Amino acid sequence: MRPVALVTGASRRLGRALAEGAARSGHDVAVHYRSDPVAAAETVAALGVLGARAEAFAADLREPGAPRRVVEAVLDRFGRLDLLIHSASPWIEKAVEAVSENDWDAVASVGPRAAFFLSQAAAPALAEREGSILLVSDVAATRAWPHHVPHASAKAAIDALVRNLAVALAPSVRVNGIAPGIVLPPDDLSAAAVERLVGRTPLKRLVSVEDLVSAALLLATNRSITGQVLAVDAGRSVV
Repeated sequence: MRPVALVTGASRRLGRALAEGAARSGHDVAVHYRSDPVAAAETVAALGVLGARAEAFAADLREPGAPRRVVEAVLDRFGRLDLLIHSASPWIEKAVEAVSENDWDAVASVGPRAAFFLSQAAAPALAEREGSILLVSDVAATRAWPHHVPHASAKAAIDALVRNLAVALAPSVRVNGIAPGIVLPPDDLSAAAVERLVGRTPLKRLVSVEDLVSAALLLATNRSITGQVLAVDAGRSVV
């Protein structure tokens, strides 16, 4: 029986890439999405081409109880869970004076709050398989991004969760994080802006999706790594 991965935010962008990486590594995949069933269906179809059994699960992780319901639905459908990847995360760019309580709550609830309750719900099933949890952080967790304060704060909380859950769920479940740099830039970010950001990195390059996914899978499968947040950022976090 193939191992099963639950990937949140898997209908698009990085979440989809991580879901495809899990499929290529031999997992069947539960595709979580919030509001785009067409994109989720496209991801499911792409995973099928890769040889994985895949199904879509809709949930708004901002809603109380939603993380647990998603995990329960996946276990009901697949019968096991070996890997949880929490990738879903709102992207809100606003100056400090423009941030609303709703903005803050949206980022915090889908980010660290959902990460915790997904992990809590998944831990018993993961422990049965000596499975693992991978939380997607960001280099913003350790930098000052004044137009992304809720995002940066939420990702710092993700880093703290990695450390704490790694100890709390040991030895049966490993917990790690991955902090992407400039990968899949937002569509509304100009080519010139991307070039400026890339120019600040020691490696002078975008992070390739393939490099990020391979690093994520290493963390997810290496049985001697836990409690670590790995920056895959072309060196951006060290300058």
